[in-house]
Amino acid sequence: MKTLSPAELAKLEHAFAADPSSDAYKPLAEAYLGMGRFMEAMVVCKKGVKAHPTSPDPRLLLGRVYLQQGKDKKALEESLGALQVQPTDKTALRQVGMLQLKTGELEPGKANLLKAWEADPNDAETLAFMQQYKVEPPKPAAPPPAPAPVAAPVAAPVAAPVAAPMAAPVAHAPVAHAPVAHAPVAHAPVAHPPGVAPPMLTPAAGPNAAPVPRRSTPGSPAMRPIPSGTQPGVASQPRVSSPRRPVIVDEVEDDDDDEVSTKRRTKQSGTGKYVTLGLAVALVLSAAGYAWYSSYTKKLNREFKKHLDAATEQLKHDSFDSYKKAVEAADKALEVFPDSTAAHGYLAYAWGIRWGEHGGGDDARRKAEEHLKEAKKGNEVSSHLYAAEALIKTYGGQGKEALSELEERVKAFDAKGKASSLLYLTLGLAQMNAGDLERSRDSLDKAQGLSPDDPRIYASLGTVYRRLGQDNTAWQKYEFALRYEKNHPESLLGMSLLILDQDEPNLGHYERAAKMLKTLLETDPPPSPRQLAAAQLARSFLVSRVSLAMDKLKPDVQTKLAEVTGVPVEKEKARSLMLKAEQDGFALDKSNPELFLIKGRRLLLEGQVDGAVSAIREAVKMDSSRAQLYVELAKALMAKQGGEKEAAEALTTALKTMGDSPKLVVMLGNAYRRQGKLDEAMAQYQRAVKDPKAKNPEARLAMGTIFRERSEWDKAKEQLDKAVQEFIGQPDRAALALTELGRVHVGKGDIAKAEESFQKAIEADGGYGPAYYFYATMLSKDRKQGDKVRMLAQEYLKLEPKGEHAPELQRLASGG
Repeated sequence: MKTLSPAELAKLEHAFAADPSSDAYKPLAEAYLGMGRFMEAMVVCKKGVKAHPTSPDPRLLLGRVYLQQGKDKKALEESLGALQVQPTDKTALRQVGMLQLKTGELEPGKANLLKAWEADPNDAETLAFMQQYKVEPPKPAAPPPAPAPVAAPVAAPVAAPVAAPMAAPVAHAPVAHAPVAHAPVAHAPVAHPPGVAPPMLTPAAGPNAAPVPRRSTPGSPAMRPIPSGTQPGVASQPRVSSPRRPVIVDEVEDDDDDEVSTKRRTKQSGTGKYVTLGLAVALVLSAAGYAWYSSYTKKLNREFKKHLDAATEQLKHDSFDSYKKAVEAADKALEVFPDSTAAHGYLAYAWGIRWGEHGGGDDARRKAEEHLKEAKKGNEVSSHLYAAEALIKTYGGQGKEALSELEERVKAFDAKGKASSLLYLTLGLAQMNAGDLERSRDSLDKAQGLSPDDPRIYASLGTVYRRLGQDNTAWQKYEFALRYEKNHPESLLGMSLLILDQDEPNLGHYERAAKMLKTLLETDPPPSPRQLAAAQLARSFLVSRVSLAMDKLKPDVQTKLAEVTGVPVEKEKARSLMLKAEQDGFALDKSNPELFLIKGRRLLLEGQVDGAVSAIREAVKMDSSRAQLYVELAKALMAKQGGEKEAAEALTTALKTMGDSPKLVVMLGNAYRRQGKLDEAMAQYQRAVKDPKAKNPEARLAMGTIFRERSEWDKAKEQLDKAVQEFIGQPDRAALALTELGRVHVGKGDIAKAEESFQKAIEADGGYGPAYYFYATMLSKDRKQGDKVRMLAQEYLKLEPKGEHAPELQRLASGG
């Protein structure tokens, strides 16, 4: 891009300032980028993302800004965001593929670059990257070879009848079904017709004889599928030759040698013709039998594949109704091939989810375990089988064992270049259940990269980001899930609870939560009873929050809020509605710990701390394997006066039961820190990062803060630097860590590095107020920085007009 004159740049800046929601952001950001003014380019791009959330362009441009600064990970993060917005955009596919290859994600990078090439095989930039990273386009399939000419059969001399020896049986090799990036497309096996052996390619007993089918006897093992096109009786079945019937020759009297000789030649000639004719008829009949057999097996294959493809499609929808339909389709596939590993694997997976996530009870669990057992008999590779096994163990309280086994499975698949989105998704769910939220997020991100249109993956990402406290990102993930699957139940519920967990939701938030819960409760086909029960408890939570908010609103706003949410203004009526929703929920599902957790959150926000603790303890009793329940219990206990000690005791008990869950260890450190036991807290934080490969930025942030408070600057810097690196994708937490790092540099007297850290904090999250405060107070000691100090103070006051530091910054903003 050519260098712009000051007048041209000013024109672009004016156009953008006049209408920030227009496309004017693009040429201005391009101009800043060309001039190396990365901070300004980044700010303009972020405003472009906000103004155009459904366009990939601003995110791709922001990715280029980061790329030119050498920030490849952040560039990839923004480019993936663009790909989520428009999964088929060739520019997004090209940029994501290039960045994945550059950062070492070879298989996903190659796949995305090839998708970009498929979208436009003549695109010069795509071709250049393919050449740079040695990515070869797929070669067209070679044409099939011409069939060789078949020689006409030659009649052989008739010999005395000899019984042919029985051929040795040929063993079948199990057919491995390779996993694919998304939910695998079923590969239809080919099997013999039920109870019928393939026709033998041997001469028939006579010219009118046909091949006789061999019926399986009761109790004989089910016949294994054979690959399509295999010649029956040659490689896939033991060949048994039937003994030839003797040829009858007429006896004649030896009266006259010449006459006898002539008659004998005539007889032999006639016999030879019959033999030749018999062989020809046998060959025709055998060929007809083989054609029938081949047609029949192909028909079975098509039938099997049709049902398994239908099951695959239903599993993608991730709803109670779709799992029922998936089971029906896989059952039909099993009717075609009763010993199919793939069909049993699908059924184990679907029944496992119906049991563990939809409250299907003992019957669903029994069916899941039975199909898992049958699937494992095949000794074949199936991602659904492995995912089902991990889920069944996780929901059965064997999460640690499931996690260990699944990690090895994923490594083995990756080593073969066959990464599976299904296995990464299941791994992320198991890690989330164990409280390892950072690794869970990483696994789910990989799953999403391999399968960018899967609502179950997006909803799971929404949940993990919600537990990480990254509400904006969680909201975005839930919205993506709803984009790919309208009225996706888990996403509607997750977004509703996300709103209700906010400190002060506004009227629009309450209205949206009410609409989503209404949709969830009234949709047809209905969600599972477990999901309906959770929706009723969420509705109870909504009524409670709206009723409490009414006290602070004017009468006209109260009326409006009552209209959009269905919550009465009158306190008693609202309370009656709240209790009814709660009762309806527990009537639908009494064994779901999630219901008690939602009730506990409601009571906590109402100020009923003891009741909240009691409800969450009930949830823990129901499922002691879920780390998140202990986290919520610890939060509730620490909300009590002097509850830190009790929280520490509960977390210690949980860790003895579950083993080292990173989230629980950090929570225990926080409980000790709240009691002023900094050495005990530090020991827990160090325990959380003892694995050098582990990511735990919360523990590092806490350690860095303690070291800063102790003026141990170098140790503080070491931990905070690592925290910043590990807070990738969490801009508000990265801003907090960078602000702490700036304070460390201030303590060391390194003002230049402190200023750099504060600037990076503001770049990471322009809405994080403390960064402006500490930056302004540091610069206020230099009178030459007066203008900048006032600007920083004013920005803080816009964000937090009644914040903790507002009085001091009001003084600085006024030039005091």
